[in-house]
Amino acid sequence: MMKTLFDLSGRLSWLLVALARVLVGALVLLVVSDVAVRNAGMKPLGWAVNTSEFFLLYITFLSMPWLVRRKGHVFVEFLRVALSPELRLLLARVVYAACLALCLYLTWVAATSLITAVQRGTYEMRTFDIPKWVVFFPMVLAFGLSAVEWLRYLLGYDDFYDRDLMDVGGH
Repeated sequence: MMKTLFDLSGRLSWLLVALARVLVGALVLLVVSDVAVRNAGMKPLGWAVNTSEFFLLYITFLSMPWLVRRKGHVFVEFLRVALSPELRLLLARVVYAACLALCLYLTWVAATSLITAVQRGTYEMRTFDIPKWVVFFPMVLAFGLSAVEWLRYLLGYDDFYDRDLMDVGGH
């Protein structure tokens, strides 16, 4: 059952990072369009800045679970190499548990904020109005799926630290 959960989490994380990639492309087009319009002496795209802000929010959070799964987050290796294998394993478990706890807490905070925004019908007032729950939705997804990924590491289905840093550009 856990393997199925982790497989589903991996597939959903892949879909979310694919969407984030599309948003990066759309963001580039938006910024280039806004700059081109301004340089042509035309009226700037009034909605471009706020749209860019929301794109950046979504790009950040939609990518997060995939980065956890792909071991793409930064970590400091010098302490680990100084420890015995037993202490390395213990440290890894402590880190996994702490990351899991933090992600679960932040999922709860974001979900509570999302539910409150839906219940109150609040809006983010900018150049254009957008329901406030739209701001919290990617956070709930990101922290929730990241919690599943940290649980995967904690239960021993994978090891966050088994990559060779030289293979990924580390020193």
